[in-house]
Amino acid sequence: MSENQSNIPLPPQKKKRKRGCCFGCFIVILVIIAAIIGLFAYYWYQSIPKKSPVEKEYNTIPDYFEN
Repeated sequence: MSENQSNIPLPPQKKKRKRGCCFGCFIVILVIIAAIIGLFAYYWYQSIPKKSPVEKEYNTIPDYFEN
């Protein structure tokens, strides 16, 4: 009887989708791309000249108030 049971074929098992390396590498690449874009945006924003509030107010004073 034990021989008869060992000859019964097992039903095919579903293959599990591997999400190990490819998913991890994808996340790492996304983080690196986001960091590069963030650095680019940061330095671009810092390069825009900004006027201080005092300088803005000084430029609004009409010429006839100057000495």
